[in-house]
Amino acid sequence: MTDIDGASASRSREEAVDEITPLVDRSHLHPGYAQPRRRSIDTASSILTSHLSRDELALADTAVGERLPYDAYQTIDWLHDLIKDAFRYRTIKSQKGVRGAFQSAYEDYQGWLAAAMVGILTAFVAFFVDYAESSFGDLKFGYCKRNPIFGREACCFPREACLDWQPWSDSYGASFAVYAVVAWALAMGAGLVTKLTRTEIPAFASHEAHDSGDHAVSAGAPNRAIFMAAGSGIPEIKLLLSGYEFPNLLSFKVLVVKAVGASLAVASGLCLGKEGPFVHISTSAGYVVARLFPQFRDNGRKLREMLSIACSSALAVAFGSPVGGVLFVYEEMSSQFPRKVLWKAFLCSLIAAIMLKALDPTRTGRLVLFETNYGVIYKPHNYVFFVLLGVCGGLFGAAFCKGSQMWTRRMKSFINKHPLVELTGIVLVTAALQYPNPITREPALLMIKNLLRDCDTKAVDGFAKKDGWICEQERQADKTAYYAWLIYGTIVKIVLTTVTVGSRIPSGLIVPALGAGAISGRLLGQVVSGTSPAIFAMVGAAAFLAGVSRMTVSLTVIMLELTGEVEYIPPFMIAILTAKVVVDALHEEGVNDHTVLGEYLEHEHASNIARSHGGLVEDLIPPHQHMADMTFHVGPEYRVLKRALSHKLERMKRHGLRDAALVLVDDREQLHGVISEAELDFAVNEEGFLSDTEPFDVLTGPMSPFVDRSPLTLNAGAPLEMVVEMFYQLGLRHVVIVEEGSSRVLGVVLKQQLVLYLEHLRGL
Repeated sequence: MTDIDGASASRSREEAVDEITPLVDRSHLHPGYAQPRRRSIDTASSILTSHLSRDELALADTAVGERLPYDAYQTIDWLHDLIKDAFRYRTIKSQKGVRGAFQSAYEDYQGWLAAAMVGILTAFVAFFVDYAESSFGDLKFGYCKRNPIFGREACCFPREACLDWQPWSDSYGASFAVYAVVAWALAMGAGLVTKLTRTEIPAFASHEAHDSGDHAVSAGAPNRAIFMAAGSGIPEIKLLLSGYEFPNLLSFKVLVVKAVGASLAVASGLCLGKEGPFVHISTSAGYVVARLFPQFRDNGRKLREMLSIACSSALAVAFGSPVGGVLFVYEEMSSQFPRKVLWKAFLCSLIAAIMLKALDPTRTGRLVLFETNYGVIYKPHNYVFFVLLGVCGGLFGAAFCKGSQMWTRRMKSFINKHPLVELTGIVLVTAALQYPNPITREPALLMIKNLLRDCDTKAVDGFAKKDGWICEQERQADKTAYYAWLIYGTIVKIVLTTVTVGSRIPSGLIVPALGAGAISGRLLGQVVSGTSPAIFAMVGAAAFLAGVSRMTVSLTVIMLELTGEVEYIPPFMIAILTAKVVVDALHEEGVNDHTVLGEYLEHEHASNIARSHGGLVEDLIPPHQHMADMTFHVGPEYRVLKRALSHKLERMKRHGLRDAALVLVDDREQLHGVISEAELDFAVNEEGFLSDTEPFDVLTGPMSPFVDRSPLTLNAGAPLEMVVEMFYQLGLRHVVIVEEGSSRVLGVVLKQQLVLYLEHLRGL
């Protein structure tokens, strides 16, 4: 072995001089080397068996690649996972006999079974949340003498004169004191349970590092503390469905904390809703169920398909909108939504809605929240007012996005250190501002019901006086005080919603936006003669929600299912489209586009940036040193040393990107394969997997199962839009850039690098 050691030492000296990957020429090897190499492969097979499943080992004879599970905060490779699933499917279908027939049938129908199970589980969780929120929330006002655990609506329905509901006091001061104390206690409960999900995530490559050409992340960069159950969870779910690995986001613990926290937070009367958290809750339920099925548990792509299916049941149980829930996932949440997923999402959403109606948490027997029957036809000139409401909704959306970002940045350090103190201030200010107003004093859903009520129709809620306070005011000759309360309510809702969203408790934006829009629409309806103000409240609610969510088709269907008013689809569409145009013109990013990782761009935004700035793929080629760290020269014999791979792995980790890949090239810079950083890390650091001293063939030796021999490539002269489409349409993690004509490797582009580059272009 003297010649080998000498050659290795010589190569090591070369590496120290010019950082070229050491090559081992086969001419230096003596004839007896073949036997130790075989023993190395046997050892590797033994080690792999302890880490990988039998199905994954079978992939070693294919060109699939990506055997190991994805690391935290990586992105999955949708294309490779598709191939792996096809390999698994063919393996199952090739089995014969009765057992093979059973497994084949189970393979075909387990997706439908899982979708049904998710719908049932989501409905049960929604039943708990609705029941708890109604019961706890109404404790701010009184209690039910007939059944103390009933909320006010369940206690009184269907009576017009509610004799079983007992207010705490007839005194305004005492009633307000009880209201504020109970609201504070509920909000503190939500904050305390949310703190149970505190976790830390590592620092990521910054935009400043990208701009300067230095992609390294300092070793001393502090971790970021986040609360998994805080907020709506929609931005994080979008990030997860786009392909990122987000550990513990969907754990059973987070599901329970989110459900309990959302119940208490909404019951406290803060300007937030449970509909956004339901997206997180339903997706967590989908994750819990998907883990029971190997088809979804062992494949990142299939798992995200099931999570998309589960996500569709969120609005089905939150609003009684099963069709709108499916469209919501398609339009707003999922980046990969094939037709087979659509069908299963339809089933999941349907079963969730049926189960919740059967469970009937409000004891009213209703699924539709704001059912209306105006019997009034709007006039053609009303279209002008619908457009005006759309403009107001767009302005609200832009102001909310900018205001919430400014508030969060300004209060960031204080909130992170004292989240409960900040929450105490918000809940007390909310109580002080909302309670004096007879409109905003009521729980959010009841307030919206009152605002959408046509005063010419008979009231159906027994706990309201006749048609309710709003209708009584609109029958008065002098409406000055009523107008003042509407204006005051609109301002208070907008301001409180803006500052409440960043608090460290489960919170959603859908109901607060609907409430602010309904008040604004009711106010506008006062100056329009011949048309019920309730119609403008309904359209205003849709416009304001469109302004913050930027949904279009799905929101129209949701409003249709919420109200049951088919006649008002055109007004909904006019207001929603106007709101989206206005908010897009004033503020590019939506409220759900900011994630805790900060490395996410929607397909539409990425395409628009690439289209507006032009450019070629060659603009994405990394700096020379960066590319040298991600390139491995295998030479004509493909034989390398372990320490050379360790050196490359160390250099790659310095860049702080978790989707890095090592590109294998020969002396002519021709591509021979790609190894992901995670699998390279396993091969190098797993004891006994690779020989510490003897060279091995990187393409046919122990590491061969981890080498992707058919990575996708792109010509350096191709338009920038093409690489964006490849990443987003195919769900890739990296693309190799080659020279036109010679196919010589020029660089490799990672998804995270592409996002950073597009963010850089947007800031120019």
